[in-house]
Amino acid sequence: MATCIEARRALEDGESSGNVAVHVSSCDGCRAHAALLATLAAAAPSQPDEKVVRAILAARPVARWQRRQLRSWLPLAAGLALFGLGLALLRGVPGSGAVAFLPGALGSMVTLAASAVADTVAVARGSAEAVRALAGAGGVWALVWLLLAAVGGGWGVLALARRRVGEHQG
Repeated sequence: MATCIEARRALEDGESSGNVAVHVSSCDGCRAHAALLATLAAAAPSQPDEKVVRAILAARPVARWQRRQLRSWLPLAAGLALFGLGLALLRGVPGSGAVAFLPGALGSMVTLAASAVADTVAVARGSAEAVRALAGAGGVWALVWLLLAAVGGGWGVLALARRRVGEHQG
């Protein structure tokens, strides 16, 4: 006797041996699976009729890019001609020396950015280790003290800044 999984796989492969047929006749789930497979097989699309396909394609309008005429390419041709004339009059690309430095400058910028990212990651790792060491040495109270000192210092700086602004306005 086949199991449900074996019977369903056999049904999906198109096999209908005696064991599978016996199992499907006795199992409601596999009978529903067989009915579903039969429904899906009946709903499969058939080969398209060539005449119908040609008629559908012939009824579609021609795309705009297929209708291009010479007049639609004239602005592009005029622009290219003027560009070529400018190159000929200037005897080459203007500022070619500056253009030659662009790849090197771009490489330097990428290197600088990568270095900044690496430095930021190193500082973040070091800070996390320092906080862990501080918490281990002094406990949570050392971290609370640092937080209060930072808030108090910030408050003091803001108070001094407000006092200076008041002195300059008054």
